[in-house]
Amino acid sequence: MNDNKITRLNLASFFKMNNYRYWQVKNLEGIRERIYWLHKQPDGIIFSQPSGIHFLTIKKVKFIIQLVLVEQITLKMDWVQSILNLNDPIYLIFPYTQAMMLALLWNSQPKKIYIAGFGGGSIPQFLHHYFPEVIIECTEVDANILSIAQNFFGVELNERLRVKIQDGREYLEQKNCQDKYDIIMIDVAFGNGYMSYNLATQEFYQLCDRNLSKSGVIVVNILKNNGFEVEYLKTIKTVFPHLYICNTSGGNTIIIGTRNRPIDKKEIREKAKSLQHSHQFSFPLVDRSNNLKVIEESSNFNLENVPILQDNASPSNYFNSWLF
Repeated sequence: MNDNKITRLNLASFFKMNNYRYWQVKNLEGIRERIYWLHKQPDGIIFSQPSGIHFLTIKKVKFIIQLVLVEQITLKMDWVQSILNLNDPIYLIFPYTQAMMLALLWNSQPKKIYIAGFGGGSIPQFLHHYFPEVIIECTEVDANILSIAQNFFGVELNERLRVKIQDGREYLEQKNCQDKYDIIMIDVAFGNGYMSYNLATQEFYQLCDRNLSKSGVIVVNILKNNGFEVEYLKTIKTVFPHLYICNTSGGNTIIIGTRNRPIDKKEIREKAKSLQHSHQFSFPLVDRSNNLKVIEESSNFNLENVPILQDNASPSNYFNSWLF
């Protein structure tokens, strides 16, 4: 390659990066404009709406906005589902949402991402902002939650950020498997630990695998207090041979599965540093990567003594532990 061609390529890359930066500045300005009115709201509950067995409640604490699920009967089971910093709306506050970005270590330039579980839209907004070419398709079962994301979390849907009100599995079943995703994220666990069984089975993860590109990766957020952490791990590992886990504060475990070649701790850290440097993320991705382990490194899990979760064989106590 001659020097002139290298110069042209460098200039093209430079202008492309500048265009990205300009777009990101304008995008952040748009989000700030959409949430500006919330700065003037008093602290406390500023919105509440019944939906299913919960009240969908918006609570403001100084510059923090929270989407809280309050069980209608007891009024005591208040689970924070989404959270927004009015002064830094792109920042991922929950450690588990930061840990889910570790999927980028295996695919640092995704073109298409699928997310089951939209909530307040923190993860989709983050990816939409930092990856200006990526297409993000999401599903959310509750139209009321999507409306809240748009009204209180600054979400604006467009041709790159799409949401369908539909069951997350049903959506994938209806997709053309030729249209592959680079990353699939499953973030459907409620604060009480419950995750819909149809999004936890071997058949579901086989469906995810069919919809992933060759370098694709799946990321699943689970909560330890649901009592089925080991079953989830064993089930996912039957489909994705290379499994990594990241435990975070708040009781979340992030599971990352891939068919790609395994990467060791040194490479994990180097890739995290590179991503942090190139995108200037506002949270320490490198710190999250330090907590990432290959499942074989952990002695906490005995996969031999638990069943594989399958569509036609749900554990008898799977639905008994939660109030729904």
